[in-house]
Amino acid sequence: MNVYALHQGIQYHVEELGTGVWRWSFTTPTGTLRTGRVIGERLWAAAVACRAIEVWRQMHPAHKAA
Repeated sequence: MNVYALHQGIQYHVEELGTGVWRWSFTTPTGTLRTGRVIGERLWAAAVACRAIEVWRQMHPAHKAA
């Protein structure tokens, strides 16, 4: 299953690699790809992706949320 969604103006992607194993990814406004893995539910993977976007925004305040 693949899921595409937006958080703070950045599109992220969550895909299932195997049963209960998820990869999340997003491309920052500067063009850098950020990825990670979560073992558990899809909802957790989406939450981690959203939090990663929030942390990236905090670390790069010049790139304001849309």
